[in-house]
Amino acid sequence: VGGEHFNIFAAGLKAADRVLTVSHGYSWEVKTLEGGWGLHNIINENDWKFRGIVNGIDTKEWNPEFDTHLHSDDYTNYSVETLEIGKPQCKAALQKELGLPVRPDVPLIGFIGRLDHQKGVDLIAEAVPWMMSQDVQLVMLGTGRPDLEELLRQMEHQYRDKARGWVGFSVKTAHRIT
Repeated sequence: VGGEHFNIFAAGLKAADRVLTVSHGYSWEVKTLEGGWGLHNIINENDWKFRGIVNGIDTKEWNPEFDTHLHSDDYTNYSVETLEIGKPQCKAALQKELGLPVRPDVPLIGFIGRLDHQKGVDLIAEAVPWMMSQDVQLVMLGTGRPDLEELLRQMEHQYRDKARGWVGFSVKTAHRIT
């Protein structure tokens, strides 16, 4: 589109009936000079086609009362009524499974997501030394930028009794972290 070059993305944006983005925020972001990667003018000309969808979770699949990933290995399903027993049992099972000291008194912070600055992982990385100076445990699971994947590995190595960095993705482990 324009000049001697053909941009398949620009052509797709012009030809599409609708364009969906992963969130309302991203739908706005791609219209900016910084977020549009040179396509912001075409995107703004076709603004009426753009819709951001709401990111969310399947409330049935992720409901701890029925979550199939909590049926074994010392995990348990729990509801609002059994939260005070079930949640600590699952926390202890996760600590045990990941080789962390089982400590009911310590907060366990979990992150599951793409390792990218858009998800704030660089901000978490900056805060890790401070967090590890506190009486907390940290579990992070994800894939993404190689430097942030390496950060997870280093974090686990440096803070062996307090942190786990799982580079990759496991549906079962993601359910158990939550």
